Formats: sequence, C-alpha cells, structure tokens
Amino acid sequence: MVLNFLIITLIVGFVTAGLKIRFDRFFTILLLLFVFGKTITESVNIFLWVIMLGALMVILDNKEKIAKMPKPMKTKLFVVIPTFTLFASFFGSWLFVNISNKTLIIILGILAILYGLRLVLIHFKKHEMEYEDGNPLITKMCGLFGPWISGFFIGLIGTSLKPLKMSFAVKIGKMNIKKVYLGNVITTFFASLFSIIWHFTLSKNSGSAIFYEQMILGMAIWTGIHYMFELTDLFFKNKWQKVFQIIIGIALVLASVKIFALI
Repeated sequence: MVLNFLIITLIVGFVTAGLKIRFDRFFTILLLLFVFGKTITESVNIFLWVIMLGALMVILDNKEKIAKMPKPMKTKLFVVIPTFTLFASFFGSWLFVNISNKTLIIILGILAILYGLRLVLIHFKKHEMEYEDGNPLITKMCGLFGPWISGFFIGLIGTSLKPLKMSFAVKIGKMNIKKVYLGNVITTFFASLFSIIWHFTLSKNSGSAIFYEQMILGMAIWTGIHYMFELTDLFFKNKWQKVFQIIIGIALVLASVKIFALI
C-alpha cells in the first residue's frame, strides 16, 4: 500500500507540475483505479478530498486578492455560487449513488478522451492570457450555468470539467483567465465539500469507518501530491509545457482504452 501511495503521489505531482495544474488533478482517479485497485465509487469518493483540499489551498493563496474584491463580487463568490453548487452537487450525487458502476466507468472514459484531446489540441496563446472584458452574453452564461455544471459533475464523477470550461470561456468568450480560474476554484471547493456530504448521506453502503478511511487516504494523497508538485515545479520550464501537455493528452486518450476495458 505504501508503494501504491508513492506511485500515485509521484506521478500526479510530476504530471500536474508540468501542466501547471494546482487542484483539478483528474489523473488521481485513474491511478486509484489502476494502482490502488479501488472501485470507481471508492476512487471518486477519495478524489473528492484531494480536489477539495487543492481548491482550498488556492483560495488561501489568494485570500488577500479576494479580500480586496468589491462586495457584490464577494457575494457572488461566497453566497450565490455555494447556493448553486449545494443543489447541483445533490443532483449529481444522487445520480452517482443510483447508477451502475459500468455507467460511471463509461463517463470516466469519455472524460479521459475529452480531456486528452483538449490537452493535445487546445493551447492558450499569450494574447489570450491577457483578455480583460469578455463577451457579455457568454460571461453571463458562464456565471449562471458554470456553478451548476461543475457542481453536478463533481457530485457525479468528481471533476468540475475545468479543462473544457476554461477553454470555452477563454477561446470563445474572450474572458479573463484569472477571473475564470478563481471562480472555478471557489465553485470546486464548495461543490466537492457538499458532494462529500451528499455521497455519505445518500449512499447505503457508506458507514463511518469507510468515510474516515477515505478521508484519511484522500488527505494523505493530496499532501503527497502537493509536496511533489512544489518540488518538481521548480525544474519545469515554460518552454517545455506545450510539448509535455501534448504527450500527457495522448496518454489520457490511450488510457481511455484501459478504462473502457473495466466495463
């Protein structure tokens, strides 16, 4: 078990450092399946702790920036978004505990393909990182539907769809990438927190012992990934990121074959 733990933290920490991903570490679910031998439901429940703690860390890193925001923006981030994700994560969580493992694996495989293709085909250019005022209509759509979509999918399969949402917001909506990122981080934190609660209360097979076991393992994995990320991030140069991103994208698409083989 110690070896499995080290494999996950080393791989995920290394890969996410190369991709500059600080919290939405989708790869963890796959490694929990194939390295730890966990079921799909166990993998998602453990991963919810990983993604929640990762989002919390980013929020704490930005606490001064958040403190300086105007009151209407704070209300949106810490009242409106939590309210939306409370209900959205419930619907996703209800589906999570009521559909078959086979269906969850199919969803996971499709996401691996979509995330892989996104990494291979979509790369942000320098001028796209500097957008300020996005398309008004798309900005409103993302603000309204984004928390619902992320909340639902975090409840259902543990991921906020960040890679796809960010690409749409920046490439199509011309939105400010930093604002979109922070909004998604806060959405992810509340949605994953609520999903942990919903999964525990809605599941018929989730006792206290299982809950604490998944919590401890999730927290331990996040800690290992975090420190491995911080260590390996020092050695990754930005000029390598595009090539590395394409390689990981291809690997994710290929991994989907192994995922579908679990059906």
